[in-house]
Amino acid sequence: MGGTFAGKSIIVTGGGSGMGKSAAQRFAEEGGRICVADVNKDGADDTVAAIRESGGQAFACHADIAEEAENVRMVAEAVARYGGLDVAFLNAGYLGPNLDFFETDAASFDKIMAVNLRGCFFGMQAAGRAMKPGGAVVVTASTAALAANQYNAPYTGSKHGVLGLVKAAAEPFAHRGLRINAICPGVVSTPLIGMTDSDRPLPADDLAQPAYAAIGQPQHIAELALFLASPAASFITGAAYIADGGLMSNIPSARISWPPSG
Repeated sequence: MGGTFAGKSIIVTGGGSGMGKSAAQRFAEEGGRICVADVNKDGADDTVAAIRESGGQAFACHADIAEEAENVRMVAEAVARYGGLDVAFLNAGYLGPNLDFFETDAASFDKIMAVNLRGCFFGMQAAGRAMKPGGAVVVTASTAALAANQYNAPYTGSKHGVLGLVKAAAEPFAHRGLRINAICPGVVSTPLIGMTDSDRPLPADDLAQPAYAAIGQPQHIAELALFLASPAASFITGAAYIADGGLMSNIPSARISWPPSG
């Protein structure tokens, strides 16, 4: 199978549903050989089945990315299966419950941080150590990395931290001939927010443009991940790309009147 990622070894975490599932399928359509990693093995198996039905190469890997050893094992399995690692889309994340700031408990805080921040850090380390020059890592952050979700302070803090990790990693990655960037999605129709999972990806040119500040589709994020992982983005590293349909481009009208009175 030809394409931009022909013969490349690619890990997608959180690949059992949502943005990860869509990205895994699109990377495979572009010729990549995919390690579909997810704590939900059944979901990973379903994604692998869809890829194989379309003639692509993939295998499922159960991984709890909150654990350092699981990230190391995940990368080792991809390297053993495909002979190396070229791209990692570190997409897995955990939203957690929306709670009042003063009602958020330690267990909720710790789990969100473990998956989103700790998991990101160890995933970046494991992938970066295994990659040869020319490799690329793409990390899913959030628009909550740039502004607060006042109903979920731990999630906000974890995603702010993800951007810090990406920026801190850019130079060490560059010394190894690698790139690393982040995507900051807005509201996307995924099971993470209770939406039905995505269908098979469309041809990229057929993707519809949503209304301003509307809910995006997983494939909108997947296409950006493919670009950032590709040679077309070779001059881009340590950056954060917003993909939110314009959601953050204006001050929310419900919270301010303009012009101000008085």
